[in-house]
Amino acid sequence: MTILQAIKAWGAALMALAVSVTAAAAVEAVATTWLNVRSGPGGGFAVVTTLAPDTLVNVTECQDNGWCYVEHTGPSGWVSSTYLAAPTTGGGGGSSNPDCKMSLTLGPSGPSLSLVCGDGSVTLPLPGTTPPEPPPPPVGDQACFYTDPNYAGQEFCYGVGTLNSLNATFNNKISSVKISGAARARLCDNTNLGGPCYTVTADTALLAAAANDKASSLAVHTGNWLEVVPLPLPPVLPLLPVTHSSGLIDLNQTFSVNLDNGSIGSAGADIWYQAVTATQKYITPRNGAQLALGDGSNRGYAGCRVASFNAAQIPLGAIPVGTYVCVKTSEGRTSQFRLNGYAGTTMKLGYTTWTN
Repeated sequence: MTILQAIKAWGAALMALAVSVTAAAAVEAVATTWLNVRSGPGGGFAVVTTLAPDTLVNVTECQDNGWCYVEHTGPSGWVSSTYLAAPTTGGGGGSSNPDCKMSLTLGPSGPSLSLVCGDGSVTLPLPGTTPPEPPPPPVGDQACFYTDPNYAGQEFCYGVGTLNSLNATFNNKISSVKISGAARARLCDNTNLGGPCYTVTADTALLAAAANDKASSLAVHTGNWLEVVPLPLPPVLPLLPVTHSSGLIDLNQTFSVNLDNGSIGSAGADIWYQAVTATQKYITPRNGAQLALGDGSNRGYAGCRVASFNAAQIPLGAIPVGTYVCVKTSEGRTSQFRLNGYAGTTMKLGYTTWTN
């Protein structure tokens, strides 16, 4: 029989033993000294009998504390596995292969059953015992966050990535951090990784005052943190003026002109050449238009667009020849006219009105 066949045979036998907890499910062992048999799995239980050295017993169950339940010709009970050994001959399980034998091993974690064939051995679970738990899988690159110092309180773990905001349980409440793998944690005071930020590169039982109970967003990363520097916005180019209407106007006393189209006396007039007396004359805005005399200079579209307008009339004496006046027309356009001169009482104007 090969060792693989022997393993299969013993595995099948152990499965059968696990189904029926009887004397057939036992593994033979011998006492190595005078050994008390107790009513329970521990030294605090009553002694029911004592085994002589080399007494053969059947081990049917073992606890994690190293105590095993044994059956023999006298009262059965619990003994410490420290004082049990595998029989030197015969006993718990020969094999159809003379090169294979079963061995009971008593170690710090309790007894185990080994099938030894030639130079190799395979350890099988002892009936009535629980195989050891497999080791947990390795933890990757992640960080765990705690609301209290020393990794206590509410906990959550996060792999490589970004949380632009934290929920109410953790917002402004993180006090300690555990780091796994090559992870690093970046804690920021504001959402979206804004405000002052603090980097954690190792387990930290209590965050520094600059970061303790202050994080509103975080990122878990590996390597150095690369700041994302926003590109500067392109400069705002000035709006290029587009002329809507332009020309020369001869404006008689008491007449009005529409600077949106240069028409005299039409509806929607913007300025009125008002003559109260022969010497008391004004430029008066109409239909919601507004005027801005300013310093009377040529301000063009850029200057008139930001001028301080009002609905007050301007005395003609304040507008000598060569003066420019900005106008916000009744249709909301920016306009400017210049007093070029007079022909009698008729004003000679030049104007430009822009679309935007």
